[in-house]
Amino acid sequence: MKNLFIIGCLLQLINSVSIGVEGGTAKCFFFDGYDGQVVKVPYVVTGINEENVYVELFETILENDIEYNVTLESQERKREGQLKHFVKGKKEIYLCFQSNDSYYKIFSFDIDISGVDKNFADKNQMDETEGSLKQVLSKMHKVYRNQHFQIDRENYHEKLMESTENQVKWCALCKIVVLMSVCLIQIYMLTNFFKDKSFGPSV
Repeated sequence: MKNLFIIGCLLQLINSVSIGVEGGTAKCFFFDGYDGQVVKVPYVVTGINEENVYVELFETILENDIEYNVTLESQERKREGQLKHFVKGKKEIYLCFQSNDSYYKIFSFDIDISGVDKNFADKNQMDETEGSLKQVLSKMHKVYRNQHFQIDRENYHEKLMESTENQVKWCALCKIVVLMSVCLIQIYMLTNFFKDKSFGPSV
């Protein structure tokens, strides 16, 4: 049991994912949920207007040949949060990330789908060592996830700075070209003006 718990936690450490969502759009995917499982989705948003987002867990239901969505958990206008849902019965669960404005955003998130929490609460044979191990691995997982989110955030800001720097360079170059063009036109006009003038004595 201890070995299975350790393997499960180590697998969770590599489940952190980052996806980019264009402004005004959403990205969704689904996974299978089984009765008694606990679904946890902690997330962090990076980008301009980081709070202007919508995150949702939902399932689809078919009634009278009409399919519609039923929201299980959702959060809106939060740069950082967590969705948590207790699964009842076997079903397909959809996870969606949406940018509510015109800006591109990066969603860094982690998916923890397991019945570990329930098992720990229901089995009396778990000793203090297993409880301590759970706490330690949970803290390790949280630290890893925070580092992962921070790296994504730094990478995004680095790309944003590079993009801004390139825009400033192009703007400066355009201004220089315009100024040089104006100077050349003025020189040309002045040259023609003086050529047309006669500086000899009038008769």
